[in-house]
Amino acid sequence: MDLRSPLGLALGGGGVRGGAHIGLLKVLDREGIEVGCIAGTSAGGLVGGLYAAGLPAVEIEALLLSLAPAALVELDRSGWSLLGTTRLVAALRERIGDERIEALPRPFAAVAVDLRTCREVLLAAGPLLRAIQATIAIPGVFCPVARDGALLVDGGVLNNVPVDVARKLGARQVLAVHLGRLPSDAPPEIAGDGPVFGRLPGTLPRLLDRALCLSGRRRAMDVAGRSIGILTAALCAARLRECPPDLLLRPALAMGALDLERLPEAIAAGERLAEAHLDEICRLAG
Repeated sequence: MDLRSPLGLALGGGGVRGGAHIGLLKVLDREGIEVGCIAGTSAGGLVGGLYAAGLPAVEIEALLLSLAPAALVELDRSGWSLLGTTRLVAALRERIGDERIEALPRPFAAVAVDLRTCREVLLAAGPLLRAIQATIAIPGVFCPVARDGALLVDGGVLNNVPVDVARKLGARQVLAVHLGRLPSDAPPEIAGDGPVFGRLPGTLPRLLDRALCLSGRRRAMDVAGRSIGILTAALCAARLRECPPDLLLRPALAMGALDLERLPEAIAAGERLAEAHLDEICRLAG
């Protein structure tokens, strides 16, 4: 594949911590560093997909900060999860229309997982917004996406930092951004009795939190979330050993995946990290 730049990005998942990807892209745009292709999982698929569609990083920042989260939160009526994403997709469609991945200005692939076959699925063709909706479908939280007989959820289940996918797209040098933990990191504190969904705005999340508290199951959510985090960190570390990037950036972000009000903080952290590693990034892009 003939890419305009040898540099490919592998953008990992992490909820609102994905704002760090926007900060990175702002620095790349400011320095005139061309990106040849993008592979993204979850938040990385959302930000990477918008960038691959031709939106400059500052426009992605403005778009996501302009969205009213309380108006986007909706109950998933399918029964597959707690919350739906149709309102978010509709808001994105107003900005970018119904783009198809194969027609984007630069190669892009989002990573999802098919619950029916238990296999990783690369979404490198077809409707872009449908691919974004699938890759951000955190199991149990956001609704899975039905596509061609598959039931797709967040690609972070199997491939949270898709370095191998960026190489498949043609990247000769891969810059990866990992937003989560690795097994070598110090374990996080157990959250205790703080809100789970209450970090999302609106009435529905508060009602879900209230139900957890009244049923005495708040800590059960901590156990499940912590256990999944351990598995994800171990699997991500193994994937990075098998297919290491040329440069791995890990922004220090002490925030939850659903702390939407801290998106500007995540963007700023990604920008600072990219500036600190700018010489290395320039060498990769050269």
